[in-house]
Amino acid sequence: MTPINTLGSAYGTSDLKFLMPTFDSGAADAAAGSSFEKLLTEAMNQTSGIESHAQLSIAEGIAGGDLTMAESVTAVREAELAIKLMQQVQRKLVDTWNELRAMQV
Repeated sequence: MTPINTLGSAYGTSDLKFLMPTFDSGAADAAAGSSFEKLLTEAMNQTSGIESHAQLSIAEGIAGGDLTMAESVTAVREAELAIKLMQQVQRKLVDTWNELRAMQV
């Protein structure tokens, strides 16, 4: 599948790999300044970019631009999946935090 958006995602909407950066843990540890906070910030920024692209594709479709209905629907679906993934990550982080708080020292 060829990229259909400005972010260069070559994956289909059913494949969540386009949101998950592939990384080698050994290389990540060796890289200067790599942190969990940076990874989460980049993921949130990417999700925001996908959402912005979906909004622009809807606006362009309504204005009668050169975008097909399928491309607009695909962009919206991709944004929906990105947001759902970020919500799952947020829930998992909250659950983990609650487990850590409940631990006895």
